[in-house]
Amino acid sequence: MSNEHLIVVGNGPAGNQAALTLEECLPDARVTIISKESHSFYKPRLLPDFIAGKIKKDAVCGSSLKAYCPSKVKLRCGQEVVSVDFKQRELTLDHREKLSFTGLIIAVGGKPRIPEPLLAFENFFLTLKTLNDAKRWRDKLAQAERILIMGGDLTSLAITKALIHMKKDVLFMLNEDALWPLRCNPSILDEVAGHLAGKGVHVLKSTKVKGMQPLAAQGFQVAIDDKTIEVDLIGAFFGLIPNIQFLSQSGLKIDRGILVDEYLNAGFEGVYATGDCAQIYHPDISDYWVSIGHNNAVNLGRVAALNLAGGRVRADRTKESIFDVQGIKVNTSWWTEF
Repeated sequence: MSNEHLIVVGNGPAGNQAALTLEECLPDARVTIISKESHSFYKPRLLPDFIAGKIKKDAVCGSSLKAYCPSKVKLRCGQEVVSVDFKQRELTLDHREKLSFTGLIIAVGGKPRIPEPLLAFENFFLTLKTLNDAKRWRDKLAQAERILIMGGDLTSLAITKALIHMKKDVLFMLNEDALWPLRCNPSILDEVAGHLAGKGVHVLKSTKVKGMQPLAAQGFQVAIDDKTIEVDLIGAFFGLIPNIQFLSQSGLKIDRGILVDEYLNAGFEGVYATGDCAQIYHPDISDYWVSIGHNNAVNLGRVAALNLAGGRVRADRTKESIFDVQGIKVNTSWWTEF
């Protein structure tokens, strides 16, 4: 039996794939997944279909706790990492337990981003990142007919598809933050608006939310530019912020995400970051890029694990597929999939 203890922090698509790859490549090593969610692995990309009633919960959940047995992968749910000491090679959990590791993959993903001008209204918004978020959408939609979607990331278009399937009345607000992290311009906004309108969505090409307030019975009144609308629910979809606050004093180099090289190494031996929380160096453009989307996350989780297992695999993207967005290099395109 190997003395190696490899820890994966995060059990989303990147983290889950990393753990399974480690088990395959290093069958004698001990592998632990730590997830702050109380659920075992599920497929976030299927949450809109779950909300729409197209599939049941069992189809969303990809791996149960039993699925890891008799494998050596141990899944610890409902536990959050609050700090990491890379010199001592140990991390601390929220209940003060310390775990030593010989190798570490950080795959904590991101949390929904709310633009600063809208933070005052944050409690009015529904987001969609977790299974619990999806359950909240299902509960609320039972009594809702008119929904305002703000933002324009990949998830916003997926939830819009689900709402159309449910025959809901959907309003979609486009503004300068709509396609974060893409830079908006009139051409892109027109293209997105065309895709949405073609599906029966009411597009609001607006620039500023002036106010929001709950209505007496249910729903909200929203003042946008020179108009006021009433809706039953408001969904906010402005991309994700890497969920890495617990690493701010760790010694890792952090910009938009954890800075890693083209092999996903985070600057310490045996320590890798992958998925939405990583900002990856690309030698051909001499700059860092971020990855968005399920398939990219799965691939990067695999790359991180292969390299932790002793490989030398680059997280490659053609430089033509990486473009500059407000100083951030991004590999994605999503509105064309609507």
